[in-house]
Amino acid sequence: MSTELKPSQNKQQAPLLYTKERLLKLYGVDLIAAVSSAAMVSPFIAVVDRSIIENLNGKRKLVDGLKFGLKSFASNPFQFTTSRQFGIVLGLYFSTYATANFVDTTCEQYSVDASKTPLYKFAATSIVNIFLCVYKDKVFASMFGVSASKALPKLSYLLFAARDSLTIAASFTAPAYIANALQNKSIVSSEKSANVIAQLVCPAAVQLASTPVHLYALDLYNRPGASLAMRGQLIKKEYVKSTLARIGRIGPAFGIGGVGNTFFRSYRTLI
Repeated sequence: MSTELKPSQNKQQAPLLYTKERLLKLYGVDLIAAVSSAAMVSPFIAVVDRSIIENLNGKRKLVDGLKFGLKSFASNPFQFTTSRQFGIVLGLYFSTYATANFVDTTCEQYSVDASKTPLYKFAATSIVNIFLCVYKDKVFASMFGVSASKALPKLSYLLFAARDSLTIAASFTAPAYIANALQNKSIVSSEKSANVIAQLVCPAAVQLASTPVHLYALDLYNRPGASLAMRGQLIKKEYVKSTLARIGRIGPAFGIGGVGNTFFRSYRTLI
């Protein structure tokens, strides 16, 4: 009788890369990197997000809103950083960075094919970021609106989700491919420089496409009865300054914050 084993029986699971003790320490560094990066960028993001909402509903001009928010943070940072406005933004970006970091470390632990890691990271961060970002926009629209609180239209939820999917793809998935392209085409010789450039440019560039989606979703909340033509006119009027504001916002959020997160995670090598 043949004792030859089938291929599936011979196949062995790849050994785990880290011991349980080291894995827990790496997850700890991931958490520290996430909260540090989120804390770096959340004040500015909270100010910009509020300013865009108030500009669109006519409560305060964009420039005035930015000045008001930055002045509030500078004059009383403790009050600002203990406010609900700041807490929601901090929680959003901490959760997003922590999820991305955990996926990276877990994929390392199980020796996942490097080409598949960005896909897993995109899926996980999308679920977390979209849910929390839509919640944040819903709360902000209510907190900083000019009328009594009302339900956010279902289409606004879908548009916010589409907007955030674009941002997540440009922030956590695209940079790796863009960085490789920059090196392969000899545009940038240093791997570190290519990664930094890609991490800064990709999230900013996608705002050219996602800003109209964002404005349309907010206008559905602000003006439920407006016609499609009226919404198009509003988007055309607000597009340039809103896009610039969102690029300025996304730069810290996933550009500077992403670079900071990578820097803090580099201390994993000391464990």
